[in-house]
Amino acid sequence: MSTPCSRNIRTVPRTILSKDDGGIPVDITKFKQAIDSLMYLTVTQPDLMFGVNLISRYMANPKESHWAATKWLLRYLKGIVEHGLFYQKGRKMSFVAYSDNNYAGDLDDRRSTTGSVFMIGTAVVSWA
Repeated sequence: MSTPCSRNIRTVPRTILSKDDGGIPVDITKFKQAIDSLMYLTVTQPDLMFGVNLISRYMANPKESHWAATKWLLRYLKGIVEHGLFYQKGRKMSFVAYSDNNYAGDLDDRRSTTGSVFMIGTAVVSWA
C-alpha cells in the first residue's frame, strides 16, 4: 500500500504545492481544523507526519491545491482504518530497512527530503 511518505504528497494529481501558487483561496477555518485533526492523528499514525508537516506550512493562506493535498491525506486515512501493528510471538522475523529521498524537491526553498523506515517482521520499529 502506498503511504504519504512513499508516494510524495507533492505528486497529488493536478496539484503543485507552493506558497505563491495564485490559486483560489479556501476557507481558512475549515483548512486549519483539518490540519489540527491530522496533527492529532500523527501520534498514532506516524506515516502521516511528512504530509501533515508539508501542508501545515500553508495554514496562513491556503489555496485549492493545499486543500486537495489535505483531502488526499484524509482519503489515505480512510483506507487504512483497519490497519495496525502486530508483533507475533514465536515467529521468525527479519530486519528490513528502506530509504528514499528527493534532491531539491521543495518548490519554495529547493530543500531535499530524505526518509527511512526500519522494520522487524512486518512492524515498523523506527522511521525518520
